[in-house]
Amino acid sequence: MASIELGALECFADGAAESVTLSGRALVVVRRGDAVYVLRDRCPHQGAPLSDGHVTGYVPSCMPGAHISIERPGEIIVCPWHGWEFDVRTGHSLCDPQRTRVRSYATRVENGRVFVEMD
Repeated sequence: MASIELGALECFADGAAESVTLSGRALVVVRRGDAVYVLRDRCPHQGAPLSDGHVTGYVPSCMPGAHISIERPGEIIVCPWHGWEFDVRTGHSLCDPQRTRVRSYATRVENGRVFVEMD
């Protein structure tokens, strides 16, 4: 595994999905505060670039008329084509986490710089 620098933490907007190409791979970078998550920038459904989607939270199901709450803000990325949702921390889909996922890459922030582990 090679650790590759993506850049300064401050260069990534908090709560946004940003496209990066690294070693010929299209990646999507999502920053949430001081944490940074990196996924393959391709939805497994039909190949949409996840970086064109948006980052949100999880809305748990509730009874009609009940208060709607958003949990885990900034941890869910939504595919722009068909609305498939993925956990940015793990790459697992919300609807079928055991079978459907996007490849995720380990990251670390060191001295204000973001690094990703690539094989």
